Amino acid sequence: MDLTVVLGILGAIASISIGDLMEGGNPVHIVHITSLIIIMPTTLLASMVSTDPEHIKGAFKSVGIIFKKSQVDLHARIKQIIELSSRARKDGILSLESEIAQLDNPFMKQGLSMAVDGNEIDTIVESLELTIEETEHYYHGCAHYWILAGETSPVLGLIGAVLGLILALQKLDNPAEMAQGIAGAFTATVTGIFSAYVLFGPMGAKLKAKAHHIVKEQKLILEGIIGIANGDNPRSLEAKLLNFLSPAEDKHSQFSK
Repeated sequence: MDLTVVLGILGAIASISIGDLMEGGNPVHIVHITSLIIIMPTTLLASMVSTDPEHIKGAFKSVGIIFKKSQVDLHARIKQIIELSSRARKDGILSLESEIAQLDNPFMKQGLSMAVDGNEIDTIVESLELTIEETEHYYHGCAHYWILAGETSPVLGLIGAVLGLILALQKLDNPAEMAQGIAGAFTATVTGIFSAYVLFGPMGAKLKAKAHHIVKEQKLILEGIIGIANGDNPRSLEAKLLNFLSPAEDKHSQFSK
């Protein structure tokens, strides 16, 4: 579970609720079923109009990626690549054939299989770069769906508010009911803005960030496979792969004692 997502959403709800309570309000009154029905489904459906069907399906499948902790571990991946590099340098690249079936990463499995099968490095690079490009395009499209939903939601909240006001103004002969209708109408605006800046928009941005790590891992693997195919020294290869780590991460060599 990605706590930055869960705590971010729950914290935003809590801070809004506390502020409302301090002003003498009741957060429960903000939850308006009609507003939710008008805003949420309409936002998601409207965002489908300008999104490729593949990315719509992918956007909902990627919800798990958004809320779960990232599975990308570059330190572990570098260690794995260097272990394979050391074995290939010692026993030959064909010795990796038995290791390929046990790999947990399809991209890495594809690249090493091509290397073991004797493909030219240029062929391997061309094939894997196409995979990286398509991966990047896929996740960009999936993230764009949620970002587009975030951009659409406030406007639909305004539509919900206007519809509520139209109905409220039809009750001029009953001020109490009219006031209640106006209050209900403005909950649509709150719902639209909340959906945009706490849910849909941040979900899209988070998916883009996590997709960046997935693509970075693939680029790292590609460089590792090139190094293995070339028979590079494991120490030199590790030094190159460590450059993929961000400045916030420890670039500790496994060869250091």
